[in-house]
Amino acid sequence: MSEELRYEQEGSCSGNCSGCGSDCSSRKPDKSSFLEPMNEYSNVKRVIGVVSGKGGVGKSFVTSYLSVLMNRKGFKTAILDADITGPSIPKAFGMKEMVQANEMGIIPAVTKNGIEMVSVNLLLDAEDTPVIWRGPVIAGTVKQFWSQVLWGDVDYMFVDMPPGTGDVPLTVFQSLPLDGIIIVTSPQELVSMIVSKAVNMAKMMDIPVLGLVENYSYIQCGNCGEKISVFGKSHIDEISEKFGIPVLAKLPLDSKIAEAIDAGLVEDLQGDWMDAAANVLESITAADKAAADKAASKNVKIAVTTDENKNVYGHFGSATLFTVYTLEEGRLVEKKELANAGNGHTSTVEALVKENVNVVICGGIGGPAMDGLLKKGILVIPGVQGDIDVAVAGYLDGSLNANNVPTCNHHDHEDGECTCGEHEEGGCHCGGGCCH
Repeated sequence: MSEELRYEQEGSCSGNCSGCGSDCSSRKPDKSSFLEPMNEYSNVKRVIGVVSGKGGVGKSFVTSYLSVLMNRKGFKTAILDADITGPSIPKAFGMKEMVQANEMGIIPAVTKNGIEMVSVNLLLDAEDTPVIWRGPVIAGTVKQFWSQVLWGDVDYMFVDMPPGTGDVPLTVFQSLPLDGIIIVTSPQELVSMIVSKAVNMAKMMDIPVLGLVENYSYIQCGNCGEKISVFGKSHIDEISEKFGIPVLAKLPLDSKIAEAIDAGLVEDLQGDWMDAAANVLESITAADKAAADKAASKNVKIAVTTDENKNVYGHFGSATLFTVYTLEEGRLVEKKELANAGNGHTSTVEALVKENVNVVICGGIGGPAMDGLLKKGILVIPGVQGDIDVAVAGYLDGSLNANNVPTCNHHDHEDGECTCGEHEEGGCHCGGGCCH
């Protein structure tokens, strides 16, 4: 019997490959061994990849505008243009001067509003000079943009990746410490297959998919406001449902977007198309702060949505009962029930804040509710099922972790108003409340 079969049949595999000498199919590669070291003069806190399964879907615009929106929120942002053979980021910002270097490394270009960037077009004598390099050279350039650029302190770095699932996207996935990716797509039915490839690649590389952005989603009539689907019926919600990934934005075909990009004035562009996507990214920072606060103190108040059987209730916004656990110095000092109106996320969040809750454990939760909790510094543990006591124990022993991605992702309406078009008489088809 082979060593691999013996391990599998005897059940002696602990799942910890680091201390195992067997060369079996269960062995997991050490991801950290592929990571390219960060420049010693850099401190990049979050790295977000912007990817697409095919070219021409507006990935570079999404990268550019997200960096602008996060910059407006007061975060220090940067762009690493990894689309080496099709660099378009400098054009969007009107950047033409070549980057400089000193003995410590490459000095990134800085836009008028303080966004740092590096792109191969800022290394060429002329922006229309073609980059005729083979894969290994391109991959090496991407690594250099990470390790040899003096980024300084950066809150959010956006990586504009080339389309597809080839050598350079693989290099980025393996070499950069990605905190998640955003997938940009368009409405055509063919895109479903292409997006699936990108999602599955991210899963294989153990990279979280933060959400989907659909570009060219519609044209809005300037007179009546009607949204016209130029490229036919959108399939983004079907993809979202299939993979459980939220839709962060549906972008229009709008001439003012194209005009701003062509003029190099993306930093002057005004539009609310991607505000929800920026809020999701901001919530990552809020979740980090809440987690740090929790780690710094053993005093915590945990609220769990509770049903009549003392199991975790499935919908945050419609929960009529919470069980609140109070721990001091790591010891349970109080366990009580907190009645709730269950009228939507706004009033529920207010009730939990009044109760000084630090952590929420729940089943389904939508984007607005998640955002409301995180902005109040409350850690969220979504998608939990089963006994409430077991759920709390799981959080305390580290087997349940905080998550900033909503589990109910196909609604964006406000309290009491459903605009999804999929509701039935008496409420949303999802049972009502999870999306509030």
